[in-house]
Amino acid sequence: MAVGLAVAGWSLGMKPNHIANGGLLESPNPSTMSGAEEYENVWKAPLEVGANVPGFKVTREPIFLVWSKNSNKRWLELKDGGGVSQAVPVTPGQTYLLKFTLEGNPQGEDLQTIHIVAPGVTREETVTKKETRPLETRFTADSGSAPIEIYATEGGRGPRIHTFVVESAGPN
Repeated sequence: MAVGLAVAGWSLGMKPNHIANGGLLESPNPSTMSGAEEYENVWKAPLEVGANVPGFKVTREPIFLVWSKNSNKRWLELKDGGGVSQAVPVTPGQTYLLKFTLEGNPQGEDLQTIHIVAPGVTREETVTKKETRPLETRFTADSGSAPIEIYATEGGRGPRIHTFVVESAGPN
């Protein structure tokens, strides 16, 4: 049955995800990590520069890996300029779409801004503290590995990012 569903999914146009651990589900449970703190509905674990969340590397701090006890969802909370990166395996000359969800932090500033850096792309996006929206950024690979970085601007509790996908957008 599972094989049939997988084959059916591919025939419906699903594309492979080139990013590792896009749903953050391969990450450790934040409640078991050093420095973790429990809040009403979540566990938050701080991550330092150089720390690895499977697939992602912390490039700027502070950043938190967060786990919702209610939904079992995980996200990265960027704070005061915190950020992560991943070198994604790609095919040179191929165009790709980076997709992820940007979610305002309800405890943060009214406006929260991130920077997205990918091959040939530097982009800024802002959300309100009550806003959640999907983002897409198109880039063309110039080598077999596409470095992607997402980081917050300075200024308190920053936005949340999750549900990462990098998929082929067709030849350039």
